Amino acid sequence: MTDKKKLKLLILSQPQRATLEGLSNRRPQMPSDPVRDELVALGLVVQQGAKWALTPTGKKVLAAGSNRRNSGGFSV
Repeated sequence: MTDKKKLKLLILSQPQRATLEGLSNRRPQMPSDPVRDELVALGLVVQQGAKWALTPTGKKVLAAGSNRRNSGGFSV
């Protein structure tokens, strides 16, 4: 088997996952959130004015995590 491009494996902690899901569901966000700041550093979320939105990478991670067969980790 030859992998042309190795996918980076991204494993989120439970608070990160909950925050990512909260952002995707447009729940109200606190002004300062250290977990959200970690997600920004990972490039999964981006601030758009006063709101926060998922990047395409963040959407892929969220979608990958929703698959039961892929529950061990989230590939991007």
